[in-house]
Amino acid sequence: MKMMGTCNHLVVGSNPTPGALHRTVQGGAQLGFVLHHSAFFTYVLRSLKDGKMYIGFTQDLRKRFQEHQNGKSTATECRRPLELIFYEAYKNKYDALRREKYFKSSKGKTTLKSMLRDFFKSTDE
Repeated sequence: MKMMGTCNHLVVGSNPTPGALHRTVQGGAQLGFVLHHSAFFTYVLRSLKDGKMYIGFTQDLRKRFQEHQNGKSTATECRRPLELIFYEAYKNKYDALRREKYFKSSKGKTTLKSMLRDFFKSTDE
């Protein structure tokens, strides 16, 4: 299971997302303390096959990642293997869904690429 990310207890950036508990980026640590029982997650996967991103929402990040890896999601089954490159945790379901919708927009994708620019730079080398 290739589930990567480092955890940062602070929401980073000049304009942090209200409601975000944690923001993570590629780095090598496993998901751990951030998995709260009442959290909702917006996450980003990257296909190791074609390099494209998949943006999703779930209440159980570990289970959902395994479903993607096992081909149980039609959106990603042909793009496996996948790696988790980013996630945010929210206390409120609708905050997480709103963030997922934003990340799927053109502006949201630009924001993600900017936030993860060092990660994407390292994968291009």
